[in-house]
Amino acid sequence: MTRRWLGLTALAVILGIFVGLGATVGSLYWSRVESRGEQVARAELTKLTTDEIPKVLGYEYTTVERSLTETYPMFTSDYRREFEARAINDIIPQAREKQLVNQVDVVGVGALDAKRTTGSVLVFVNRTVSGKSKEKYYEGSRLRVEFRKIDRKWLISNIVPI
Repeated sequence: MTRRWLGLTALAVILGIFVGLGATVGSLYWSRVESRGEQVARAELTKLTTDEIPKVLGYEYTTVERSLTETYPMFTSDYRREFEARAINDIIPQAREKQLVNQVDVVGVGALDAKRTTGSVLVFVNRTVSGKSKEKYYEGSRLRVEFRKIDRKWLISNIVPI
């Protein structure tokens, strides 16, 4: 009987070691997947932000409706509704009334937080606004742009001035 218990105990210890090693290896593998995903997300989001923010925030009064409509696919569905309402109620009427041209240049970008499916980026922009009066208004600002990855595509989920 003792020999049998000794054999079962040894088997249980060996199985425990294998389970422990499997859990450790799985955990290390998943950490590596997460880490690589974060690195890739940081690189993708900084480039994407540099390309998309001038399109989202820049417009000319003669084509403001078309240029803003072209940016809607860049947004998540929730933020699209919010941005579309702001565009229809505020941006488009003011741009046409005051004949505004809003030019946006991204001068700096840095990833604040990046996961495999979400991320946020700090963006430094210079904005030049001119209107009927031909007087130009220059402004520098910082924005926090939040992204979500939906169907393998990064979409803007929020833009917040800082």
